[in-house]
Amino acid sequence: MLLERVSPLRLIDVEAALRRAVRRRRASIAAVEPAGSATVFTILQPELYGMLLAADARFAALLPCRIAAFAAGDGIKLAAVSPVRFASGFERVDLQALAASAESMLNDILDQAARPLTQAAAGGHAESGLGATEDQMNMRGAVPQRIDSRGSKVEELAGTGEQDSRGG
Repeated sequence: MLLERVSPLRLIDVEAALRRAVRRRRASIAAVEPAGSATVFTILQPELYGMLLAADARFAALLPCRIAAFAAGDGIKLAAVSPVRFASGFERVDLQALAASAESMLNDILDQAARPLTQAAAGGHAESGLGATEDQMNMRGAVPQRIDSRGSKVEELAGTGEQDSRGG
């Protein structure tokens, strides 16, 4: 019933690897929630989820997919519910291909997230592990480009005494 992988990475590194793997599948991580000794990642893939829900509304009980990460031995275990096993309870053969697509996405994400970045790069997926990604940025404290109704910019007001102290 579960898809599982064990990663030698630390939890913080697994999170970064998951974010890279999810982004490659044109999906996103909607939430990262601590759950006791585990961390749960909520994965969104709107195109695939839309097809699953259009085919059978009972997929809403499975979606969005979640990946749990928790300490296991010398590494981190990643686990997710198998969409194929879930769909087998519907007793509809026509849903197996859609469920297999969802499971393929999860298996790909789990495989990429479970291996160190150097191995992933050797497999042809060269990507820097440095720097923040778009989904890691918080724009809450950002200064807007225009600061008033007249279209003034902060840099235009610098040194005039209006935005900061006078030079000197």
